[in-house]
Amino acid sequence: SCPNGYQLWRGICYKVFNTGKPFNEAAATCRKYGGTLAMPRDAETNAFLISLYTSIREDASLFYIGLQDQREEGRFEWADGSALGEYNSWAQGEPDGRGDCVSSGASYWSGKWYNFYCYNSLRFIC
Repeated sequence: SCPNGYQLWRGICYKVFNTGKPFNEAAATCRKYGGTLAMPRDAETNAFLISLYTSIREDASLFYIGLQDQREEGRFEWADGSALGEYNSWAQGEPDGRGDCVSSGASYWSGKWYNFYCYNSLRFIC
């Protein structure tokens, strides 16, 4: 089972943080609670995160996922340091090299991933 406010999915506990933070602060918040930013490594997990986020926010706001290329431009890695791998949900024209952090969203973002500047304050999922 998961701590209060967290939702269990495939053996991992997830929580939407409804306060905007820059990427590195969001990642630090997740670490403080013993986790990482969410890593949707397959379509099912990606869809789960979108529905979880939608249950908290019905608007078209974006949220951070645990994917970035801050270390080396164009080489995306997950919050645990592993490489992006086979699955991705990039929106058309993404990644466009603008910003090193990755966001997603429901509504008209339709679960696609967008390159985003890491200093932007976004909500996030741990």
